[in-house]
Amino acid sequence: MPRRSLLALALSVGSAVGVSLVGGHARALLRDRQSGSVSEFRGGSRLTDANAANWTTTASQAEALMGPLRLELIHRQRIADAGLGLNEPSGLTLNADGTALYTVSDDTKAIFCMDLHGRVLISESFFVDALDLEGLALSGDGSRLLAVQEETNSVISVDLDGRRELQRRSLASMANYASIAMHFPDRPDNKGLEGVTVNSHNQHVFVVKEGRPGLLIELDPDCSTILSSRLLTTANGFSHPKIGSRRLDFSGLSYDSRRDTLWIASDHGQCLFHYDWTRDRVLQRLDLLLDDGGKSRRVRKAEGIAVDSERGRVYVVSDRDVELYVFKLHG
Repeated sequence: MPRRSLLALALSVGSAVGVSLVGGHARALLRDRQSGSVSEFRGGSRLTDANAANWTTTASQAEALMGPLRLELIHRQRIADAGLGLNEPSGLTLNADGTALYTVSDDTKAIFCMDLHGRVLISESFFVDALDLEGLALSGDGSRLLAVQEETNSVISVDLDGRRELQRRSLASMANYASIAMHFPDRPDNKGLEGVTVNSHNQHVFVVKEGRPGLLIELDPDCSTILSSRLLTTANGFSHPKIGSRRLDFSGLSYDSRRDTLWIASDHGQCLFHYDWTRDRVLQRLDLLLDDGGKSRRVRKAEGIAVDSERGRVYVVSDRDVELYVFKLHG
């Protein structure tokens, strides 16, 4: 039997039995958070319990968190698998307890689950009825995945337990679309939505437009209303010493719950922008550096980013080289 058929069989069986990484101990984590305590898990085992009050950040601590940061590459793994259809990884997000990653390949109707070393977990992966998926994010309660479709500029909500699509809404169908309509041509120019993330404090959803112009859009939790938007320009710090403002693009998005900030990946810039939405300014630009035998290279076509700020990890996938990179976040 061809490997593709084996994948289909495996995913069908997984769907039938309702296997999901957001079941079991991940659900327990969410219940603990709601009850006022935080339980930390690694590799499926509960380690420690901490009172949520211990995570309170003072104003001075918050300023310290905004200081200079540094990325150190600690792991890289090729994740390409033509048999599975994982050819062009794009979006990336952590599961509810931070023990696995979800990604999509924009040429395959599937959501892939990987462990933190980039190994695909077939029983936790499943098919969806949508192509051209780009960004990926987990909902605040851990029950749904949100994906953006570039061609239609839509946000798609997928139920993780049932492994089925719940909702598909285009930006054009949302309230207040008139406030951003001038940035979206009637004929798609392949510069549509590329990234999505969720603010875990208020559950607002952020999506980012790739370019012409770069645009960050804030949505309500139901993705029915456009709340606000920001152009990503040199005025608020989105610049690169080697790339002009017209070529600078935005390809991925992740919310940092510890710092209450956003991380925005740039494909052409081969870097990350650490951005403060409240103050509307870039705090820092960090190059995605790789050390190959003493040669300094950068991640090519960084298309997905997931930030685990509590554990100090940043995960990035490359569309071009089909690799997962794990960085330690210092600072």
